[in-house]
Amino acid sequence: MGRKEEILEKLPRMYRQFIEYQMLDISKQPMEVAPTAHYSMGGIAVDPETHATEVVGLYAAGECTSGLHGANRLGGNSLAETVIFGRRAGAAAAAHSRESEIQRRSKKAVQDADDELQSLIKPGTELARPLQRALRNLMWEHCGVVRDEARMRDGLRKLDELAAAAQTVDIRPGEEGWFELEHVLDLRSGLRTAEATLRCALERRESRGAQSRSDFPALDPGLQRNFYTRLERRDTPLTVWSEPVPGLPEHLKTLIGDDELPVAGRLLE
Repeated sequence: MGRKEEILEKLPRMYRQFIEYQMLDISKQPMEVAPTAHYSMGGIAVDPETHATEVVGLYAAGECTSGLHGANRLGGNSLAETVIFGRRAGAAAAAHSRESEIQRRSKKAVQDADDELQSLIKPGTELARPLQRALRNLMWEHCGVVRDEARMRDGLRKLDELAAAAQTVDIRPGEEGWFELEHVLDLRSGLRTAEATLRCALERRESRGAQSRSDFPALDPGLQRNFYTRLERRDTPLTVWSEPVPGLPEHLKTLIGDDELPVAGRLLE
């Protein structure tokens, strides 16, 4: 089998992507390989049995939740997150709806959301797409593969500057629709997620799983904890706290067996 045939058999999608986006034939020329962030091992905190959130009547499932991952990502877990926990969330949401005497509809919440969207539609000096790129670069430089306190604190400072710039994005109706509004909403979510990542990474003064800190290279057994953030008010930083990682339930210990517990414990940390 020739080189091109082998690549087409094993990496057909990647071969086509390089041709389409880079005009690069990877069967003849080398391709650049570099790490990239494509998944967050954190997310919305949910009840494991029902995937209910702290908001009554709101359920979440899939990769938006804190999910099945511990200190590192386990391949294939996204299938369980959607197939198993998506089913749990759907069943729990349906049960909640059936058991509710009334279906609450908050006119104020709808009006507040509409007012917030309307407040974003205005002339401005910035564009969303360059700010989105700046946010990606900031997180790569200040909270990338290897982290340290000085760079992360500098990242938080720069994040404040990006957040201020995001308030002056130019958004107005046009022939192309509301793409700029879509981008600025994504940017706002990205800014909040970036802040949560930086603040929790600062508090975890150790290296564990995918968290590699050059200033704290060792694993700290005392930090076998989950870190949480909450937005108390829009004009204040996120509140950060931590709680001990729950132990394995007895029925899972029985299924895994004593010989495997150290490995399972590391995976769940």
